[in-house]
Amino acid sequence: MKTHNNAGTATRSGRLAMVMLVATTFLVVGCKTEGKINPTAGGGGLAGDWRPDGGGYTAQLQNGVFTTIAGDTGNVISQGNYIAISETQVNLQWTSNITGAPNSAQCARPDPNTLNCTDAGGKTFVLRRA
Repeated sequence: MKTHNNAGTATRSGRLAMVMLVATTFLVVGCKTEGKINPTAGGGGLAGDWRPDGGGYTAQLQNGVFTTIAGDTGNVISQGNYIAISETQVNLQWTSNITGAPNSAQCARPDPNTLNCTDAGGKTFVLRRA
């Protein structure tokens, strides 16, 4: 009479289950890191004060938070966030504290001290590190 070794089958099944679990974990982690949200990416980071060429306000970028402050009153004009897509591309999203209107912009970063941005309405603006 032939006997089956269930212990060997169970061990192989356990190993297969472990390999599948590890592979699934890497797959899920890989999906979550897609769409980079590292606010400090981009050749030395983005944190600090930035000013538009036309003046009037200061844009503060700090740990993913984007805030604009009026140059004359010091009041917060808008608040939102920023995401460094790569070392050369940054996305901004904000809501105006004055009108309540949301807006966004895509910015090219040709060098560590310049953001060339175009907002959702097509308006362009340049921010330079202060």
